[in-house]
Amino acid sequence: MKSGSVMFAAGLFGPLALGAAGCAHAPPPAPVEETHTQTVAAKPPPPPAPAPAPAEQDPDVAAMLRGDVLHFGFDQAELTDESRQRLQHVAEVMKSHGAVALTISGNTDERGTEEYNLALGQRRAEVARKYLVALGIEGARVKTVSYGKEKPAESGHDESAYQANRRDEVQVNHE
Repeated sequence: MKSGSVMFAAGLFGPLALGAAGCAHAPPPAPVEETHTQTVAAKPPPPPAPAPAPAEQDPDVAAMLRGDVLHFGFDQAELTDESRQRLQHVAEVMKSHGAVALTISGNTDERGTEEYNLALGQRRAEVARKYLVALGIEGARVKTVSYGKEKPAESGHDESAYQANRRDEVQVNHE
């Protein structure tokens, strides 16, 4: 039985021994060629184009937009046809002067609570901003603020004063 065990072991471990012996005679690795690279400095990028002139350096823009006031009906935040025409003019000016940014301030008459009027003034300013965006003006160029009844255009307690105070004012930002 001993001879059968030896033959079995030789048959089992023989190929492993030959395989291990074969690894010892592996061919040497191929020679590695050394390459030399030269670092070349890249050309510096061209200087950036000059930024458009800020709005405060273009007095014509403020003059073009002076008097662009939008009026609203009592307790309303809907644009009138006249307001839409004024905002179309504002959009044309903004498109031709890419650096111009605006603030639209919403105002109300004196009737109503402070909280209600601030909210109504904000809705009025936002409706004008949304219309400008619909006309192709980037929303980031148009800020809104509400003053409610705090900044009346006309003092008085009659319908004429109320009509004058229910408004949005368009102002060029000077940043």
